[in-house]
Amino acid sequence: MDENSVAAVLGKLDFEIFVLTAAHQDRRNGQIVCWVVPATIVPQVPRILVGVGRMTFTRELIEASQGFALNLLGKDQWPWVAHFGFRSGRETDKFATLSCKRGVTGSPILRGTVGYLDCQVRTLFDDGAGAHLFYLADVIDGKIVADRSPLCLHHLPELLPPEDLATMRQLLEQDAQCNLALLSKSRYQQQA
Repeated sequence: MDENSVAAVLGKLDFEIFVLTAAHQDRRNGQIVCWVVPATIVPQVPRILVGVGRMTFTRELIEASQGFALNLLGKDQWPWVAHFGFRSGRETDKFATLSCKRGVTGSPILRGTVGYLDCQVRTLFDDGAGAHLFYLADVIDGKIVADRSPLCLHHLPELLPPEDLATMRQLLEQDAQCNLALLSKSRYQQQA
């Protein structure tokens, strides 16, 4: 397999950026996600598949509440990538300076985004081999809030300040190394 050729094909995919939020009791958090895929074509039964880091505080809140919200960012909301993506909610309340309301699931719905989906977990997919878990969820509420262009992964190199772009790349490299170690371990266990 030619890894560069595969990476070039995957590089053509356009991933929208969301702040995935979750809450349980008096704890709340949000993180950046871009692995969000519609999981049905039936409008009466909307479902979504989303990937969430296995070790994140947000994942703990999803497990406790069995719900989450996906807040679709607008292209002008690129500063939220650093706000929600570069630090853990275990140490700070990421919502302290932001306006939000509680959704049907109790998850924070951020004001001023392109739109949101409030979701109830249906199934967890965990192959035990990667750094991410995948949730299949029923969409129980949602709304377009502002008709504007969403922020996509390919926009970040042109929008983020150089220091934020460097931090993002460093964090992605750390995640990639963690994933590689887990995938290699899983592959070794399967061969044994």
